[in-house]
Amino acid sequence: MAWDVSRRTVMSGGAVGTVVAGLGIGRSALAQRPRKIIVIEETEVPESRLFAETFVNSGRAARVIRIDRSLNGLLHELEAVEGVLVGLTSDPAAMIAEQILVAGGARPLLQWTHQYRKLRWEHQTVGASTLLARASVGWPSVLAHHMQDALVGDRQDAELRCQSGHCGLDGKSPGMLVSWAFEAGVQHS
Repeated sequence: MAWDVSRRTVMSGGAVGTVVAGLGIGRSALAQRPRKIIVIEETEVPESRLFAETFVNSGRAARVIRIDRSLNGLLHELEAVEGVLVGLTSDPAAMIAEQILVAGGARPLLQWTHQYRKLRWEHQTVGASTLLARASVGWPSVLAHHMQDALVGDRQDAELRCQSGHCGLDGKSPGMLVSWAFEAGVQHS
């Protein structure tokens, strides 16, 4: 199977993704049943590790899939998965996950972008801008809690842009991250 998507497609996907996040996904649709949450952690990205750790510590992660820079684990792990997959990953990992999951019939739930500029992280999300604006280095943890709220239906629908507090960029961070969620392996009526 060939994947024909450019990096530009993913980087522009944040704007499209925030629109997709509100399409056909009402509070009642998200809150219908407890769902198995599988977290994708990109081990070489410090923000992704903190994001995944927050899901695990909250008790909401049923499983964590750890991928390395080669992303080979991602291709293998997503083929026969069922549940809600969430991640805060670099844009290549997010792009590949989206292609695999959508091709397999998964339903996009949300996609938000996070980019480091002028010594701050800029976030394009839905809701919770004040929480992210107050965060600096710990913004991935705040984001994980916000995503958990969004997945159980407790979210605001307004698209928001905000900046985290002043912080340095970790040397291993790619500086452009995408937070995303897809529901896979579930039949929709």
